[in-house]
Amino acid sequence: MTSSLMIVGTASHVGKSIVATALCRILKQRGIRVAPFKSQNMALNSYVCRDGSEIGRAQVVQAEAAGVEPEADMNPILLKPTTDRQMQVVLHGRVHGTMSASEYYERKPFFFEECLQSFHRLASKFDVIILEGAGSAVEVNLKERDIVNLPFAKAVGSAALLVADIDRGGVFASIAGTFALLDDDESNRIRGFIINRFRGDLTLFAGGPEFLERRTGRPCLGVLPYIDSLRIDQEDSVSLEDHRSEAGSFRVAVIRLPRISNYTDFNPLECISGVTVEYVSEPDRTSSPDLVIVPGTKNTIADLRWLIDRGFKKLLLDTVERGGWVLGICGGYQMLGRRISGPFGAEEGGTQAGLGFLRVETELDIDKVTVQSKGRSFVGSIVNGYEIHMGRTAHLESIDPFITKEDGKKDGAVYGRIAGTYFHGLFDNADFTSKFLTLVAQSRRLAWRPGSLRISKDDEYNRLAAVAREHLDMGEHLDMERIYALLKV
Repeated sequence: MTSSLMIVGTASHVGKSIVATALCRILKQRGIRVAPFKSQNMALNSYVCRDGSEIGRAQVVQAEAAGVEPEADMNPILLKPTTDRQMQVVLHGRVHGTMSASEYYERKPFFFEECLQSFHRLASKFDVIILEGAGSAVEVNLKERDIVNLPFAKAVGSAALLVADIDRGGVFASIAGTFALLDDDESNRIRGFIINRFRGDLTLFAGGPEFLERRTGRPCLGVLPYIDSLRIDQEDSVSLEDHRSEAGSFRVAVIRLPRISNYTDFNPLECISGVTVEYVSEPDRTSSPDLVIVPGTKNTIADLRWLIDRGFKKLLLDTVERGGWVLGICGGYQMLGRRISGPFGAEEGGTQAGLGFLRVETELDIDKVTVQSKGRSFVGSIVNGYEIHMGRTAHLESIDPFITKEDGKKDGAVYGRIAGTYFHGLFDNADFTSKFLTLVAQSRRLAWRPGSLRISKDDEYNRLAAVAREHLDMGEHLDMERIYALLKV
């Protein structure tokens, strides 16, 4: 019989995903067939599975940590905001429609049942399912509509653990307050709590866990440390606030579009010695970048207008004039063209002049492309990636492609030192990354050259698991024996 455990939180961004990832890797190391699950995910960072289905990035990370192939049943509902009031609903990996929040909640029984079916399909194939909740475990105003936290745990008979973040302060109130707002059935489902992101001397926290244990009647199963420079993909753009990697001589500026998506594309760049990656919302907040990247977005036309209004076109022109490169990915590629039109209302409708750097035009369609792709890039390297877009881009004249796919089709465009592509995951390809960055460095006459680009997510999952299980031998490690007992493994 399959066991399950849900990880819920006192708030958003307290570390639910990281704790779930750690448990997936620890259980894999124990030889247990484990899979992640999150019934409903709201994020613009997504991934395309082998069969073309689209799911949230967090469950892909957890699947990688578990050593299993990502699939749609691990995240049956993905909500992708398109405007402040509308969101694209992806159900079982495919676009289901665009809805307002009220329209979505009106169909709660239908979506709840779809999530249950996905869970039971997963449970038929694995020994353990690690579920992840969303936001706070007890959003009082949303409780009747909740299909991702404790109501779902109850429906599948799962116990739960509560995660709180001590680094942001208020950990005592957040844990005690959460239990105070739960009804008896919900409270009984939570079997313990984990305090995450503790910095400094643990002796200064002496008595803290014991106080909370007395207050809540639940055991503290671990005080996990703040882990510096953990190279694991995040799912929400809140992690980009004031973000800048370590200083280096090679400067990459990523334009932080209001509806930026799939910014995990650029995480591998932050692992390269001598490379600085910064996310900029104002063109005057960066100085002489060597490479400017226009990333993907969930609303290309709206974000293109924002980019133009902010004056970013001059930054792009200045970068190329100084010998640097401009790279557009997905929606960013579309923006670099002559024109974007949306006759079918896929986004805001109408027509918007592009930046005019590439001789291409894009028509936004209602049918979404989600596919894993492979081809040879213009620098000669074989590239594996994936595509997620609703646009069809046509070359207005003969132009060099960014990638020639295995089937002979052309992707993207390269014109001078300006390039665009639909491929996500470019920089996960070490050979391409080395050659492309070297090309940029040579154009800018930089002395910087890439060293060994060993991009290993597996090492990071093992490091996370080791910290979670064994760190310091001072009571900071997870009480895995209790967790094993909950899972009956």
